[in-house]
Amino acid sequence: MSLIRKLLKRLRKNEEGSILTELALSMPLYIGMLTGVVEVGNYLLLNLKVQHTVVTIADLVTRDEEINEAVISDIFKVIPQIMSPYIIGENSVAIITSVSQTEDEAATVFWQRSGGGTLLETSEFGAEGEPASLPGVITMRDNETVLATEVYFRYEPLVFSFLPEQTIRRVSYFRPRIGALQEIS
Repeated sequence: MSLIRKLLKRLRKNEEGSILTELALSMPLYIGMLTGVVEVGNYLLLNLKVQHTVVTIADLVTRDEEINEAVISDIFKVIPQIMSPYIIGENSVAIITSVSQTEDEAATVFWQRSGGGTLLETSEFGAEGEPASLPGVITMRDNETVLATEVYFRYEPLVFSFLPEQTIRRVSYFRPRIGALQEIS
């Protein structure tokens, strides 16, 4: 019995390895916090990239008086460079919608093109030839055009796979600088 007491007394006085024990107990917490920071940082960067992409596309489309299919195709080819290091393809799609209003018709989708990925999403502004569904804060005059650009990206968490996938959507509204861009030449 005294041997056990002596051993316990010696173990109580011995503080070697106490730092390793504390470190071993706190390491899972530190790893969890680090992976959380990585996940949040990745999500924020992706949101920033999607926002930058939607504004860049809208800006490029509205620069000239006329636009044609080749120019639109070239604009969609720029998306992978803007979104880098994120891989587009089946994870994203960009949709450009030209909404115009004439004296005889209310706001209508004059033309619509999509590209920059194959994600299956539809525009929230309506389909080509149909009445446009614009937010109430956007007002239009006769023979005026608004180009509404949408970019969708399906986000899958890097580390925390228990979090659900979500589709990030960003929108940008630009008016053409010159002309009306009511048709694609």
